[in-house]
Amino acid sequence: MLKVELTKVRAHVSFNIERRGSVLKGTVNASIPKVITRYEIESPASPEAVANAVRQARAGCFVRAALIEPTVFEETTLHNGRVLQI
Repeated sequence: MLKVELTKVRAHVSFNIERRGSVLKGTVNASIPKVITRYEIESPASPEAVANAVRQARAGCFVRAALIEPTVFEETTLHNGRVLQI
């Protein structure tokens, strides 16, 4: 754990979404081509120390990793208590 004092952190996250195709035709396809983040940080630490802390936080973020790297989804769907083959 880094010893960097952060007195105030605000994060704003937004994303662009795209949806193509039709649910009725079975051709629906959704994607998120862009995620936009903005961090506002107040800290008595040096800019270099804060930048390093942000880099380490990004590298350790599971959500970021799932979006950047291909991720396997292991899914089970139950219908009335029985496995539904999708």
